[in-house]
Amino acid sequence: MYSDAGRGRRALRRARRRLRLARYWQATADLDQAGRDAHHALRLARSYRAAPATLLADIAVTLARIELDRDEYAAGRAHLEYALSLLQPAATSADRDRLLVWTLLGLGDCHRRAGRYREAIDALDRALHLADAGQATEPRLLTAVLTLLGITAKELGHYDRAAACYTRVGAIHRDHGATPADAATLHHNLAGLDHARRRYPQAETHARRAVALRRRTPGATPTDIAADQAVLASALAAQHRHDQARALLEQALAACRAARPPRRYEIAVHLHNLADIEHTAGRADHAEHLYRQSLALKEELLGPAHPEVGLVTNNLGTLLHQQHRHSEAADCYRRALAIAERTYPPDHPTTAAIQHHIHELSPAALMYASGSPRSWTKDQRDNPPTTPRGSLRGRFGSAVQAFHPILHGWCVAGLGDPLRSDGQVAEETTFAVCPDVAEQVG
Repeated sequence: MYSDAGRGRRALRRARRRLRLARYWQATADLDQAGRDAHHALRLARSYRAAPATLLADIAVTLARIELDRDEYAAGRAHLEYALSLLQPAATSADRDRLLVWTLLGLGDCHRRAGRYREAIDALDRALHLADAGQATEPRLLTAVLTLLGITAKELGHYDRAAACYTRVGAIHRDHGATPADAATLHHNLAGLDHARRRYPQAETHARRAVALRRRTPGATPTDIAADQAVLASALAAQHRHDQARALLEQALAACRAARPPRRYEIAVHLHNLADIEHTAGRADHAEHLYRQSLALKEELLGPAHPEVGLVTNNLGTLLHQQHRHSEAADCYRRALAIAERTYPPDHPTTAAIQHHIHELSPAALMYASGSPRSWTKDQRDNPPTTPRGSLRGRFGSAVQAFHPILHGWCVAGLGDPLRSDGQVAEETTFAVCPDVAEQVG
């Protein structure tokens, strides 16, 4: 570590150059090279004892965004917590407050992605207070906070609050102007909200606008455009235009697989949504294969108790249910319900829909799922109760359809989070889910 002022200042100049390089590679979607340069920048800055806290935090926030886009969630969160530890005791200034807002946004999104909604709301409310009343009162900073709050509210089923957040974002755009990327993000998230409210034609209109605007955005990468294509696919699929939706998702999947490194989280989201289309088309074997691929990836990336794991598990259960594989379906539903009850408020539509699916199952299925058939009596094994064919509505039946946007995982995978140094805001594909972009499917 340098204590000599001259050598320290040279190290800081080199650190700033490396940080600019990291952001360049990040903008071109080469996250491998971006990560190498950002790590190098942090090592150089740390080598000087008198390095400014704001510079260290700026590098850490950039590095966190890169790690999160690489699906390295623990590493991304660790960098954000390091930035927070530097910024909280620092003297108040516009630069410090701006970085603190981005740090709180990043931590809020980490909590949201992990299903820790209370912690997410706490972090985002702190960020909103700073963006509204602190020294860093920048319009794009405020829209970033409001966007991620809207995504989080939508995932919790608080659609009116989400709409209010997006309305305020639109007003800021009108008052201060918006780049094509800003406008694309807003239309993307409005599409996600309309989809969740089952306003599918309106969702399609917003999604098409998002795709058109994103294509006009200088420097937009194929993975950026893929997120908007995915939310458009969700709107088309909900209107039973499955061939068009499938084509868009296959394009999005190819873009995410070709990225450096491959965007594994978005790949999992697109596999889930493709499985949904194949399920609807009656190609059960292919749909099951895609569901299980998505489930394995999400378990690896997010953990076995994550709410998105619960969504895939529920949808796999509906497929198995329709195939009269009732015991396997019951196991899926029970796992999905346990995750939902730990994650969502009691009146959340996801929880209610899974409970409905369990109630549709026959007594035989529940008995098989709760224990080995060898524990049954001989009469139970010889004459298991069955579900009357007329009572099985299936995945798109009238009793389930009201919850289709939530359960079918059209959280259309995300562009990235509101951590970008260039001020790019969050988008739902939850562009928060899936992820709506949290910069993850609105």
